[in-house]
Amino acid sequence: MKNVNSMVLLMAVAACGDSGASGVLEVRLSGEEASREGFPVGTGDDVIAFADGYTLTFDKVLVSIVDVTLADESGTAGLGADPIVADLHLGEPVAWTFEGVPAQRWPNVSYTYGAPPTDARLLEGVIDADVEAMRAAGASLLVAGSASDGTESYPFELMLDIDVLNTRCEGLDETDGLVVPDNGVVQAELTIHLDHLFFDTYASDDAELRFEAWAAVYDGTSPLTLATLANQRIAELEDRTGEPLRDSEGALVIYDPGTLELESSDLGAYVRAAATTTGHFQGEGHCDYEL
Repeated sequence: MKNVNSMVLLMAVAACGDSGASGVLEVRLSGEEASREGFPVGTGDDVIAFADGYTLTFDKVLVSIVDVTLADESGTAGLGADPIVADLHLGEPVAWTFEGVPAQRWPNVSYTYGAPPTDARLLEGVIDADVEAMRAAGASLLVAGSASDGTESYPFELMLDIDVLNTRCEGLDETDGLVVPDNGVVQAELTIHLDHLFFDTYASDDAELRFEAWAAVYDGTSPLTLATLANQRIAELEDRTGEPLRDSEGALVIYDPGTLELESSDLGAYVRAAATTTGHFQGEGHCDYEL
């Protein structure tokens, strides 16, 4: 493990005016409550749960972020960041603290998923073996845990080999980027939405979380992987009995990728493509995804 406690970095700033005013930017990472508690999560009308009744907990939620950038309207880079790997199952770490950031609006906040380089800084609780496995697989996300139908457990371990630039991030109020105050501190949260891995559609806003198609290909021994999930075709999904997968009302369940670009029409490719949409900003704020 290297540099786990190194949280404060000096920044390289391009010329951004002559005022000399500056502030501090803290960048926190979060997988939200779901990364720590699993699903269902939330209370009342805000509960997020699986439509087919499964419960799920995570053991590891490792994310490798290889760059964080601010840019002004002219495209001038505001800062760079050393690559890090964090386990969001363990908490919401402050990954970087940048001092001397020019005090102004930075309308473009970007961050990049990428496989951990050899000089990646490992945040608290991250072990070398996991990072080496991610590096070997070219994975920027390692998500492991177990789902249950109340009787049987279904472990999974996903090595998600995706490279994504999450850019032009905006807050939930649709405000672009962030404002660094003069002689003050502003916090930015890079938020990972894990529910996206289990959505049954990307063609509409009424997606539901499902796990039955995953459970149907479990061999009873080895954790589910993207390769295991590739045994399910998203237009011909089967349940655990080998019958066509249906919802609670008896309608056939077909996973619709919408605008996701799939390498093949199987569930493994679908989940891998879904992972490219997990990067958010300030909680529910959105980013554009460039692959």
